[in-house]
Amino acid sequence: MAEVKLKSITKYLDGRLVLKDIDLEIEKGARLVLLGPSGCGKTTLLRLIAGFIAPDEGEIFISGKMVSKAGEIVVPPEERGIGFVFQDLALWPHMSVYKNLEFVLKAQGMPKAKRKERIKKMLEMVGLKDLSSRMPAQLSGGQQQRVALARALVSRPSLVLMDEPLSSLDWDLRAHLAKRICKLQEEIGFTMVYVTHDREETRQLATQVVVMKNGTIKGNGEKS
Repeated sequence: MAEVKLKSITKYLDGRLVLKDIDLEIEKGARLVLLGPSGCGKTTLLRLIAGFIAPDEGEIFISGKMVSKAGEIVVPPEERGIGFVFQDLALWPHMSVYKNLEFVLKAQGMPKAKRKERIKKMLEMVGLKDLSSRMPAQLSGGQQQRVALARALVSRPSLVLMDEPLSSLDWDLRAHLAKRICKLQEEIGFTMVYVTHDREETRQLATQVVVMKNGTIKGNGEKS
């Protein structure tokens, strides 16, 4: 069964056609990269999967369950079991690294002792175990990116959506963090949908590549 399935998705924003007749299946455990220029509809597609917006036409399924259909969000974002890493990272600046992760687990109702254990393990996995008390402003760009990644993964979602999270970093750091993302995905086993316009980043990350242009899919296949 596909982890994500989109059937005949069409979306307008402010009267403009952004996505047209999108059909896409993302297999469980895949690292799918949405590749294309700015304005081609990549981020809108990500937002539809997340449940932030509803399609105007078509249906979206996650793990076999319909979550959105034409004009309606059937399952809200917080009930979809999704982790999200935004382009601007969206860390809470008034919370420490630990508190940024704890907020997610508190919202799930996880007991304090279990939260502590889960956060400790997650920070070890991303190489931040000694920085848990730091505030986001005290971290480098690469460290902030790892906090955002840890926050997205700490609840152990089956699906993680990433919207150009490395775009503001220099190339060497981007390459290093791309390798770390692949390693985490292999260890944890989540399905990943990653938006970028960078072909080298795609080469490093993808097991499947979907090329988009002008709101349509122009190519879809496994990376050779």
